[in-house]
Amino acid sequence: IRAANGGSSRSYVAQQWAVRRLTPTECERLQGFPDGWTATPDAKGKIQADGPRYKQLGNSMAVPVIAWVGRRIVAAAQ
Repeated sequence: IRAANGGSSRSYVAQQWAVRRLTPTECERLQGFPDGWTATPDAKGKIQADGPRYKQLGNSMAVPVIAWVGRRIVAAAQ
């Protein structure tokens, strides 16, 4: 389920009678990254909050898609 409000877009998951936001780990898995890929330390050495992790994932490209594009480029060049 995709929802948008005020120009921003967030991912949500429907459960029985409620809707919850996807966790950063779930977003990493959907993008093809390993668990904890965006769980990097901030300037103070603490693991980043969820907001910056969502931003990193939103600015990235899905690994399986990029791998497919790369294979197609190689196939077309041959």
